[in-house]
Amino acid sequence: MKNKEILLRNNVDVDSALEIWGNDIDAYNESLKDYYNSLESKLTMLTNYKNNYDYQNYAILAHSLKSESKYFGFMNEANVFLEHELKGKENDSNFIMNNFGVLERTVKKILEILNEYFQEGSSKKTILAVDDSNIVLNFIENSLKNDFNILKATNGNDALTYISSNDIYAILLDLNMPNSNGFEVLSYLKDHNLISLIPVIIITGDDNKDTIDKAFSYPILDVLNKPFTIDNLNRVLQAVANFYENKN
Repeated sequence: MKNKEILLRNNVDVDSALEIWGNDIDAYNESLKDYYNSLESKLTMLTNYKNNYDYQNYAILAHSLKSESKYFGFMNEANVFLEHELKGKENDSNFIMNNFGVLERTVKKILEILNEYFQEGSSKKTILAVDDSNIVLNFIENSLKNDFNILKATNGNDALTYISSNDIYAILLDLNMPNSNGFEVLSYLKDHNLISLIPVIIITGDDNKDTIDKAFSYPILDVLNKPFTIDNLNRVLQAVANFYENKN
């Protein structure tokens, strides 16, 4: 499997987890990647539930995180989620408000561990796909996963987290999304002098001329109109390859 030592040194009970998966390493890794890609959006949802005092849904999502974490051997982290699940069921506002930082740091710790795990020893370049449609994200992942590592984000906030913590080869970016849209991501890239370093391809179902013109006011590489095909993806990825060749 990938570098198991990365998980072991972070107290992940890999061997017990693999028993759950029938020692099917490929199944473990594939599902672990889905778990990894879901963590940022789940943390955002938990934050919203906390801020809106919606402790019923807070408890349900904390329960989901607890169960999923156990499947992959993150037992210590699962105990943190369990505590928040129980306190959510009790509507214990004081505990949740005072200890949410612990839960947040726990999620971030898992993300750091898995980011190192999936990047270790990989020669594949990483593409960040950002869209609020899981159908679009899954289409991109299934089309490109043989040649690239695919990070999936359903909103701009999650995209910015990935950008700040990964070596991104290219970004496929939707414009209309909740919790920070594509234009906010473009502004971030521009403000941090990244937009000339990371090629951005806009993916959009909006054919409004003003929207497209606004997108091209940034130095983006291209626009893909939905629905796009595998051939369309390959075309823009060739443009990405040309982008890096011209830089050299």
